[in-house]
Amino acid sequence: MDRKINVGRATVINNRLLKNSIWEITLEPPAGMDVADFDPGQFVCLAPLNNDSAMARPFSISRISTLRNQFSLVYKTVGMNTNLLTTCQQGAKIKFWGPLGNGLIPELQKYDEVWLVGGGMGIAPLDFFEKAVLEYQESIARVLYGAKTKDEIVPLRWSDEEGVEIATEDGSAGYHGLVTDLLNQKLLESHFQEILVITCGPKAMMKQVAELCAATGTDCYVILETIMACGIGACLGCSIKTTKGMKRVCHDGPVFNAKEVIWDEI
Repeated sequence: MDRKINVGRATVINNRLLKNSIWEITLEPPAGMDVADFDPGQFVCLAPLNNDSAMARPFSISRISTLRNQFSLVYKTVGMNTNLLTTCQQGAKIKFWGPLGNGLIPELQKYDEVWLVGGGMGIAPLDFFEKAVLEYQESIARVLYGAKTKDEIVPLRWSDEEGVEIATEDGSAGYHGLVTDLLNQKLLESHFQEILVITCGPKAMMKQVAELCAATGTDCYVILETIMACGIGACLGCSIKTTKGMKRVCHDGPVFNAKEVIWDEI
């Protein structure tokens, strides 16, 4: 499905360090662009700040403010461009295009609860999903968030902190173990509930989440993250093999029904 892609310069409203090497940047889109049109799961591409870089960088939309017409991205400094991004001050202009990809607003009324399962930086787009789920009074949003240690937990502002359960591999916070182990435990306890699971994180984690959901007959969607060159489906660089043929993560996703993904081919 073709869609309008906005290209312009966003204005930096705030750019702050959340924890260690994890930052949140809040942007205001150019005049005439309404963030209310953004869907959970979508992303934007930022033009590289390093003159020696040719490829844009995709970033999941973490949250929006329809009141202020602003959107936020959570990112981790891992290279030259993300390090340069931290230097952007209030009022700076950043070229971007978006929103990109297909987001997901499922028929939430058919589910008793929506579980958001995140690992590492994969938690960022789930923040947007939580806010969207809570707009539907028929469903309850719960967050299962895994990290290696408490020092790697991204301090996001969840609407319902009581609905967030942390799992750390070293036991330094919350459940001692993998977030997939916590998910398995929760699924076994929810025999008579209709649950929707939405997950984002490392490939191995998402694969296991998909397998656990399949084994229990639980609907599951995954937000795939991969290297992207254009972000608009033109270069085919992010193509993956699915049960329904080749799909472009940036155009046909990044949200996919977990049953469609052929994990060993990614």
